[in-house]
Amino acid sequence: MTWAEFQIRLQGYKRGENARFEMLRELMWVTYVAPHLDPKKIAKTKQSFMPLPIDKKKRKGVGELQKQNFIKVFEQWQKERN
Repeated sequence: MTWAEFQIRLQGYKRGENARFEMLRELMWVTYVAPHLDPKKIAKTKQSFMPLPIDKKKRKGVGELQKQNFIKVFEQWQKERN
């Protein structure tokens, strides 16, 4: 197995794990939001109730360093192209 194949399989494995964690969070949320609890004291969203690492990635976006690196490489590519 090459490194590229390994990375593809690893990405698929992580995606499957994230899907399982999201299903688990959904199940826990349904049991957490019970009619006998005080609605003022419980968490308002699933994300605040049980944050997952994938939620942080979705909100975060691209970092400043990545933007600078992309712009630098893109400018080099444009120079080579012309």
